[in-house]
Amino acid sequence: MRAITLAILVSNFSKDCSITATMNVACMTMGDLIHPRTWAQRSMGMPVLPGAKSTWLITLHALIEELSTNRQPASSDQVSLPRTGGLNRHQLQRLVRAGLLAREGATVMPSAAATSWQQSGDPAVLVQALHCNVRFVGEAMDALYSGPRTHEQLLRLAREEFDLQWDTPAPVRDRTGWLAVTGMVELFDRQVHLTEAGRRVLATIELGKPEPDGTDTVVQLAPTPGAIARLVEQLDEAGLRDRADGANLYIPGVAANGGMLDALQVLTEAAIPSVSDEEFVRFVQSNFPKAQTVATARTAKDTLKALGLIQRTSSKSWAATPAALTWVASGEPLDLARTVHAAIAFFCEVLGELDHTVRPTTGTLTERSSLYLPNRGKPLSRSAVNTRLNLLQACGLVTRLSQTTYRTTTLGRAFKDSLPCFQPNDTAGRAPSDGATGSHHGDSLSGITHQSSSTASHIAAELEDAARDSANSKRLEKAAIVALSYLGMPGQHVGGPGAVDGHVRFGVGTDSRILAIEAKTSATGPVRDQPLFGLPEHRARVGAHVHLLIGPGFERRMLKEADDDPAIAVIDTGLLAEVVRRQEQTPLTLTELAPLVDPALKGAHRCAAMRGCWEAQDIRSRLEYALVDILNAEAEDPLEEGGWLDLTSIRRELRTRGYRVDEGTVVEALEFLASSRIGALQRSKQRYRCTASVHTAGQRIKALGYQWVAATELHQATRSGDEAAQA
Repeated sequence: MRAITLAILVSNFSKDCSITATMNVACMTMGDLIHPRTWAQRSMGMPVLPGAKSTWLITLHALIEELSTNRQPASSDQVSLPRTGGLNRHQLQRLVRAGLLAREGATVMPSAAATSWQQSGDPAVLVQALHCNVRFVGEAMDALYSGPRTHEQLLRLAREEFDLQWDTPAPVRDRTGWLAVTGMVELFDRQVHLTEAGRRVLATIELGKPEPDGTDTVVQLAPTPGAIARLVEQLDEAGLRDRADGANLYIPGVAANGGMLDALQVLTEAAIPSVSDEEFVRFVQSNFPKAQTVATARTAKDTLKALGLIQRTSSKSWAATPAALTWVASGEPLDLARTVHAAIAFFCEVLGELDHTVRPTTGTLTERSSLYLPNRGKPLSRSAVNTRLNLLQACGLVTRLSQTTYRTTTLGRAFKDSLPCFQPNDTAGRAPSDGATGSHHGDSLSGITHQSSSTASHIAAELEDAARDSANSKRLEKAAIVALSYLGMPGQHVGGPGAVDGHVRFGVGTDSRILAIEAKTSATGPVRDQPLFGLPEHRARVGAHVHLLIGPGFERRMLKEADDDPAIAVIDTGLLAEVVRRQEQTPLTLTELAPLVDPALKGAHRCAAMRGCWEAQDIRSRLEYALVDILNAEAEDPLEEGGWLDLTSIRRELRTRGYRVDEGTVVEALEFLASSRIGALQRSKQRYRCTASVHTAGQRIKALGYQWVAATELHQATRSGDEAAQA
């Protein structure tokens, strides 16, 4: 019987007359079957079924039949199906977010749209459901209305017009796969062609697109469910202050397991009805390939606790919180966001920080996070801020504009206005708005010669502000030179017609080289339609072989032209500002800063290269701290006389703490800490012991910087006195 039904179903899909006959019925009931989501609320992930694409409809039909008669728990590892073997949990979750399955309590069942499609065989219902719940479905069909396109052309459109930062055509192929099996498109001659059936369905759907800045679109939020509403009601001034810092957040398997929301859902469902510490560790290790150590699994568990998703039920067991159970049952990202906002500080507040004319970078957000953490007294780490931004993006509340900048969506603005948020007293440090930048428009270059009076945060803020000040291009030219000078590349502003904007010197002595500067501003986003001709002549006039093209992002065609030129290094002002800010806490040498100005690196790869340098510095600092801490613990052990440890014992102790470093790196760090300038350790042959506490060792390292500043100021004062005497 099932084979006959499927044969009739496949036959219906191949006949335009059947599509036309059923379309009218579908249109009359579409509003009852499908609830359209705003663009920001739609999923970026398209569901993919096992087997060849030509069998997807058969597999989906069998899945709907199975779930109609035998509902599955949402936490099921797999739903078995004839022939295909079945679908795993992550594939089911993608189908839920795509509107083809629905949750009812703790079980999964077919959605109304999927049931209607199964009964009528009308592909219009299926395509409508996918379009209303997943980004770039109907929009891809609309792009084909004027003529066929390749997958690469559709990918370019998705990136440029819809802010979908995909690196390969694979997400586009997932969409055209569904459109092909439903008869909306045909694939031949390496192009995607819209069919007549596709044109008819396209006429019935409303297209979406990311909203522009400052949109007046009104968003109606669904009512907050009871358990989560009670959490929100408790967020008075005291409740907002009492939230956890959320300083150490780790969500495993974001890419490999269907996205951040799916990963959190899988982890939460593991605690329904309850789970022991040991069971949770084993669960994480078995489901997330990159979280194999016990320490990593425990960090994931601690993250769920910090986000308000699990709670202790005994000294050895955990269970999902009432709010988490509500979110798992609804599958609504905003329910998760409300729960997280009630649990940790500086979450919904990030939306307010981003909703300014001059948007802060992740570096600025990291600095300003301390204003929202009354119980902490210091900023969050950059990774803690990035985890918040990634979670906000997964919930549709922010849009990523570049490697370091984000924008609050219309949904995000409405969401923020619906919740109580912590209001810091100190508003210093925020980048000025467009109407408050006039005082920075002077032609003085005092920032280059008097950097001691300008902190890294001020230099970075001026750089980001100047990049958006298209009425005064010289401002960015000078700000870029100030920033590079702060990083150890002294420079000079030139400007004027037929000349470079400026130049800096990279390196010292005979090995140094001149880098020319070309700065481009844009008040509305990426720089567009700015000519790059004449740059070789400009370089020749100052003896430079490399040009640094600096601006707030560049339109794709302009970026490709610059990246293809072996003499141009493209630097986003957001990245340059982040490097400047981090130079105070994670200083890099010129050798480590080389990727920033290397023309061989593509603009898109420069951020990753710099992040690798910062991570290496962070690992080294954590290693140094761990070494002092280990030897302090040894010194305080009453059973160990003298507190000495040999190199083998030190490395063994490091491994228990999760450090995997070679012997040479450990010895180098030990020798640094044992040097006379630090004096935190004492060495005797191959043994070491502590001579200072962790706090004292940190003070001594910090004091070196102050001593250098004092020496520099004394040198400058002496030189100024000599120059005055000569005059």
